[in-house]
Amino acid sequence: LFIGVMLQRSGLLWLAVLITLWVSSNAQDGGKEEETTFDLLQISNINRKTVGAKLFRGPDPTLPAYRFIRFDHIPPCKPEKLKKIVKLIRQNEGFILSATLRQDRQSRGTILALEGPGISERQFEIISNGRANTLDLIYWVDGFQNVISLEDVDLADSQWKNLTVQITGENYNLYVGCDLIDSFILEEPFYEQLKAENSRMYVAKGSIRENHFRGLFQNIQLIFDTSIEDVLRKKGCQRSQSTEVNTINESTEILHLSPAVTTEYVGEKPEKKAEFCDRSCEELGTMFTELTGLRIVVNNLADNLQKVSEENQIMWELIGPNKTLKNQSVCWQDGRVFADNESWIVDSCTKCTCQDSKIVCHQITCPAVSCANPSFVEGECCPVCSHSDDSEEGWSPWSDWTKCSVTCGSGTQMRGRSCDVTRSACTGPHIQTRMCSFKKCDHRIRQDGGWSHWSPWSSCSVTCGVGNITRIRLCNSPIPQMGGKNCVGNGRETEKCEKVPCPVNGQWGPWSPWSACTVTCGGGIRERSRLCNSPEPQYGGKPCVGDTKQHDMCNKKDCPIDGCLSNPCFPGAECNSYPDGSWSCGPCPAGYLGNGTVCEDLDECIAVSDVCFKVNQVHRCVNTNPGFHCLPCPPRYKGSQPYGVGLEVAKTEKQVCEPENPCKDKTHSCHKSAECIYLGHFSDPMYKCECRTGYAGDGRICGEDSDLDGWPNNNLVCAANATYHCVK
Repeated sequence: LFIGVMLQRSGLLWLAVLITLWVSSNAQDGGKEEETTFDLLQISNINRKTVGAKLFRGPDPTLPAYRFIRFDHIPPCKPEKLKKIVKLIRQNEGFILSATLRQDRQSRGTILALEGPGISERQFEIISNGRANTLDLIYWVDGFQNVISLEDVDLADSQWKNLTVQITGENYNLYVGCDLIDSFILEEPFYEQLKAENSRMYVAKGSIRENHFRGLFQNIQLIFDTSIEDVLRKKGCQRSQSTEVNTINESTEILHLSPAVTTEYVGEKPEKKAEFCDRSCEELGTMFTELTGLRIVVNNLADNLQKVSEENQIMWELIGPNKTLKNQSVCWQDGRVFADNESWIVDSCTKCTCQDSKIVCHQITCPAVSCANPSFVEGECCPVCSHSDDSEEGWSPWSDWTKCSVTCGSGTQMRGRSCDVTRSACTGPHIQTRMCSFKKCDHRIRQDGGWSHWSPWSSCSVTCGVGNITRIRLCNSPIPQMGGKNCVGNGRETEKCEKVPCPVNGQWGPWSPWSACTVTCGGGIRERSRLCNSPEPQYGGKPCVGDTKQHDMCNKKDCPIDGCLSNPCFPGAECNSYPDGSWSCGPCPAGYLGNGTVCEDLDECIAVSDVCFKVNQVHRCVNTNPGFHCLPCPPRYKGSQPYGVGLEVAKTEKQVCEPENPCKDKTHSCHKSAECIYLGHFSDPMYKCECRTGYAGDGRICGEDSDLDGWPNNNLVCAANATYHCVK
């Protein structure tokens, strides 16, 4: 009978595996329509028009890269997108952050932060601390700050880095490129308390000025409903397949099946209903004694199942190279395999669930029963009523539930009712008890971090030349918690190490410029050379291979017959020679007339009669060979004095002379308190000066005349014969 049961369970195990693969595959296909990847730069409306964001060229030429210089102008993510992100974080129990960045050397900067609901409050942030060489996850739970640091990340070195941060379940991992740099086990799921209402998510913006990100960002995304293996595979990372791919032992933490199947919860999680128990402590003690005996029986069955599981190991390996256990996230317990999100009963009163390759178990809490003598059904944990003799007749209404017996963790609540014995015998309990639970009790204490001992020095990084040796230490003795200070100092030390000099092969230096050709026409030779000095061969290195000199033909065209060698053209006229020895002359130079061979001076004064100003019909133009110039403007005239060569210059640069007006030109010698009166171009003098009202004098000197009698208040020093208005 036992063997029959084992074979039946073996067949059910096969069926469960196939159904799990089919359901998981359909779950993947059905979830493709939902938005699972969020481009944070795009949903924050960050583009080339954003104030304080400068556009740069990153490693991916198809995507923009940004450096932020005005962090107070960085826009947050759209509110509707933030609500979706927070909802997916809760459903997926975390998220995966993918980013391409280049952080300034030794700088500290925020990569991603969620702040709110208050102005100065923050829920969590991810900071790259270049000074401590860590990637810090900082989150707040019940007003307490928690800091978790991944060490020796080497992000702040002014080099482009492609990083992947995994915060899912209890995992906090950092991948740079395809390499896992560091990991940490989270003690509490902070993401369950994230809020989207009145909150804001920022990229690169820190809580204070010193925490703003200094560097370049490109292609920063939040990813959900995708395993870390698929994310790394999309980035071109290949996982090696070892010969022991199907081996399962005590050190196996995560099992995989192929194709990769992820089953994620979609929809609203059901609320946990209130549960209560109406049993006394004596009755519960008897129940646990019986359950202890059942546990022994169950353990014996588990041992037998383990033997069957070992026999089924061969059957699992027959699934095929693409169906192996190491390509699928499953759970393994007591020789049995459970798919992701699958639940099972361990000992009738303990229920376990597979969550991301981790087994999470909790004790089944029995609801209250309404009968006085409940009974137990074989294989069931909770008591049930076999009849319905109990009734509410004679009982008073139930009182309110008492306060929970604890402020954190799991406790109990009670309520009661009284019986009116004059009306009924009152069948049923008069006291009910139910379980109550609050947040998980935090038994941690605040402690500062402390360094561990240094590791031994590594071997030299090179076999010849100058290399490095490295040793590390971890901030885990103890780990900082509850706001404790991080370790001060570096977690890595590097020193130089020297080996024998490496052989240096010779390399050619650049070619010298080509030498001048030996002839100008008819074909010649030119040459260039190079030296084996970039570098020279040293320490047994190989010499350069090739020639030190190179020759080339030059000036291969035939030599022409130059008819212009005899200078047949007028000086200044262009001479054109032809292969047959003939020649032709271009036009005469400016200021000359002719055919290019014979040229005569052009008289611009005659060709343009009004090029210069005339006085009494007398032309004031002087012709030169070649060119012309105008005489200066006559007395009492002002203007230009043009000159030049050629007809075009004479037509465009004509002399203009205008009559002088000292009063208009401000060239008169009148006193500042006098008025200049223009008498005429041909008058002598051309103007006169008269003192204004309130002043007296000869016009060139004016003094105040307070009584307006035409005489100055004080004697003035005027020119000769001008004392009439200057001396009282």
